[in-house]
Amino acid sequence: MASRSAARAAALVVALAFAFAPARAAAARFGGLSIDVDQEHAFPGGMLTVRLASRRPVRGIVYGILDGRRCPAFWTRDGLRALVPVPVTHPTGRTTLGVEIRSGGGRRRFAVPVTIAPRAYPPREIVLSDAKRSVVATAAGVRDGRILLSHLRTVSPRQEWRGAFQPPVDVPPAASFGSPQTYAGMAAVESKMDGIHGEYHRGLDYDVAAGTTVKAPAPGTVLFSGTLALSGRTVVVDHGHGLLSVFSHLGEAGVRQGEWLDTGRAIGSSGESGIAAVPHLHWAVYLLGVAIDPRVTEGL
Repeated sequence: MASRSAARAAALVVALAFAFAPARAAAARFGGLSIDVDQEHAFPGGMLTVRLASRRPVRGIVYGILDGRRCPAFWTRDGLRALVPVPVTHPTGRTTLGVEIRSGGGRRRFAVPVTIAPRAYPPREIVLSDAKRSVVATAAGVRDGRILLSHLRTVSPRQEWRGAFQPPVDVPPAASFGSPQTYAGMAAVESKMDGIHGEYHRGLDYDVAAGTTVKAPAPGTVLFSGTLALSGRTVVVDHGHGLLSVFSHLGEAGVRQGEWLDTGRAIGSSGESGIAAVPHLHWAVYLLGVAIDPRVTEGL
């Protein structure tokens, strides 16, 4: 009797674990429309990959919607797909992904339950020299953050990449993305950097010596190459479909606005320009204006 009770208790524990663990994928059927959501990267700082298939042609504009943010779907080699960012600040647990199809002045809406898994981001504190601190206090910091933000909102209809992104340098990154980041004696530095609310670190930091060659992780077009007050020498690369790479604190930038880059093309070298406390490479990836963990691009 005791062993039977123990078996029932164990079965209950397993059932509960499956009930609350995030599934790899979520799927819903609405008549002839199928919506499949890849949840492999469904965590704060990750993204949802939404695919649609229909017995009849899908006509109109399609959006994936999370917390009111509309993310356009594009045709790819594998069909209609929307990449939906999950902000670092998004609550974990069960939530609803919306899908909207607009056509002929009307719209249809569908709801798909998804689960946002927890992810821990340890806090960091940065200490800047007096010279770097004085840069943060200038009006140019806010102005240049808005310049960067204007590029981060770019959504190009052509997908430039094919397959997984490659690391921009040949060393592993520090555990830096998503960390609540403070600067000793200073406030709201991260949000000044790119004009986006939230004091968390936007990208991955690579501990490399100044002058290390930085390579394009995937094909794309250079949207911006220049110097900004806080991020220093900065290069923004548009990979298409709202996915962009930002390289900050470079020592040198060797590409110009409008250039098309292939994977592995040298874009410049690492440094400590802007308010970088030490020489390093900062690589950030934004999806539709939301910073996501660059490592999720390894699964594209």
